[in-house]
Amino acid sequence: RPQVMITYGDDQRGYPHPDHLKVHEISVLAFDRAGDDEWYPEAGAAWQPLKLYYSVWSRARLTAVHEALIRLRGSSPYDEKWFERPNLDARITTRLHVGDYLWARSGALRAHKTQVDEREPFWFGLSDAELAEVYPYEDWVLARSLVPSRAVASRVPGDGALTHSEPGDGAQPAAELEDDLFAGIRTPTPMVT
Repeated sequence: RPQVMITYGDDQRGYPHPDHLKVHEISVLAFDRAGDDEWYPEAGAAWQPLKLYYSVWSRARLTAVHEALIRLRGSSPYDEKWFERPNLDARITTRLHVGDYLWARSGALRAHKTQVDEREPFWFGLSDAELAEVYPYEDWVLARSLVPSRAVASRVPGDGALTHSEPGDGAQPAAELEDDLFAGIRTPTPMVT
C-alpha cells in the first residue's frame, strides 16, 4: 500500500528508452486506477497512493558531472548534444540529498550487467565520493499530489493540481523545493546533526 509512487518522467526526448516509456505509461495508469474499486475488484480493496513523482536528470546535475569529469579525468562523455536538449530544471519540485547513499544507487546500476557497463564513464565516470562532492542529489518532478504540497502550491497558479501531461507547465522555479517525497503525508522528523 504505497503512499508515494515514483516512475520515469513523461518527457523522455533526451533518452527515449522503450522500457522507460512503457514503465511511465503503466505507472501513471496504475496511479490513476489504484483508488477506484471498479478496476480490478479481484485484487482486493482499492488503495490510492497520494503522490506520484517523475525522476529526472537535471541540467544542473549534467553540468556538475560534466565539469567534474573534465577536471578530474580530462574528458567527458557528455558532448554538446547533451547540452542541446531542453533544459527542464524549472519543472523540478523536489531535491533529495542522497550523497551518503550513492553506493546503493551504484550497486543497483551495476546489477544490470547486460545494460550497464561499469567501465562506462557515462554511468561511472565519477566515484560515489566524487559525485557526492559535486552533485549529491536526486531530482524529482511532483506530477500528481492528492495532499497539500508546498512544491505544487509554489509552482503552479490556481489550485496547484498537476496532471501527468503537464507537470510544472508555465510555472516558475519553486522558491523552495521539497526535500522529502513524503512531505504533506507524514509529520516531518527533525534533522539530527
